[in-house]
Amino acid sequence: MPVDPLRILGRALAWMIGVALLTLVLASGVATRLDSAFYDLHMRYWPYQTSNAVTIVAIDPKSLSKLGNWPWPRTVHAQLLDRLTDAHVRGVGVDITMADPDVNHPENDHALAQAMRRNGRVIMPVFAEAAELGGTLEEMLPTPEIASAAAGFGHVDAAKDDDGVIRGAYLKAGLGHPQWSALALAVYEIGQKTPEPALPSLHRPDPGAESPYEWMRDDYVMLHFAGPVGSFEQVSYIDVLEGQVPAAQLKSRWVLIGATAAGLGDLLDTSASGGGERMPGVEYQANLLESIKNTRTLTPLNFTSQFLLGAALLVLPMLLYGMPGFRRVWLAAVISLCASFAMSIGLLRWAGWWWPPIDSAIVIVMVAVAVSGLQRINWRR
Repeated sequence: MPVDPLRILGRALAWMIGVALLTLVLASGVATRLDSAFYDLHMRYWPYQTSNAVTIVAIDPKSLSKLGNWPWPRTVHAQLLDRLTDAHVRGVGVDITMADPDVNHPENDHALAQAMRRNGRVIMPVFAEAAELGGTLEEMLPTPEIASAAAGFGHVDAAKDDDGVIRGAYLKAGLGHPQWSALALAVYEIGQKTPEPALPSLHRPDPGAESPYEWMRDDYVMLHFAGPVGSFEQVSYIDVLEGQVPAAQLKSRWVLIGATAAGLGDLLDTSASGGGERMPGVEYQANLLESIKNTRTLTPLNFTSQFLLGAALLVLPMLLYGMPGFRRVWLAAVISLCASFAMSIGLLRWAGWWWPPIDSAIVIVMVAVAVSGLQRINWRR
């Protein structure tokens, strides 16, 4: 079959126009919400069974009814840590703010610090907050006495997207410089004899642009949530405190302590929620810890990678159109649309890369509409 140079030139020109449109669509971010909706939909049908390496000690309604209103005396937390120490847990992440000293009972802070030293594997939270409305951000760590007893610190900054939904986490963050590991990552790193290789993540494009007054984030990963709220084993704070949870159930596990009762902890909308029950912050950290342990974190591709994959995909409809069985432009377009979504799911599931497919889908539809319109004009002539 002879090669028609004009047809090849026309296809090449159409591809270049498609690539130009792809650049504009990617840069505009017009498809971001649709890509996020597609990602969320897929995540809700991609749960997995947790490894039982992570247990949440939940500050739940049952504990509040027995121990009274929040906050509790820090001697109570000290007693809980001693229970966990006796159970030989692997590490403890405390998702409880303790930035202010107990001025009325300083001995409580001392008791908690002593319990933390006896354990030796307690990670405490750090976050950024302004002392007054509109004021300068400050890094909030535990009180000096409690901080001195901690094995390390981890930030508890939840990575919300523009629509308020959490789909990932920043492995590093800090005021002026992203020096703090995420709480879950800091817990995971406890007792590691050798540094773990860095997880694949999306890095800041301008690592040199830092301000001492700005909360800086880096190393963004997307999370493969285990499922909806309640996917991780939870034990009630009061049950652990009263010895009703067998030590063998906690032995060699990572334990995260945090609030699950409504009105206490931060409840988060995640890609696993689907508009249902919101996820407590401590369970968000549990998902991150489990993902780190099993290398289940997902890497969002940067702009250049998204563009190159999208440009390569646009070759498909140019090749298909006109081949036997593909005389109609919309048939080639539909096949290419299916290929874009299949490629996105395949890269996510088997390579751990998130490639948003909607941008390419929009361009494929736009080019198909243009070609179809030109065909109708020619037929009328």
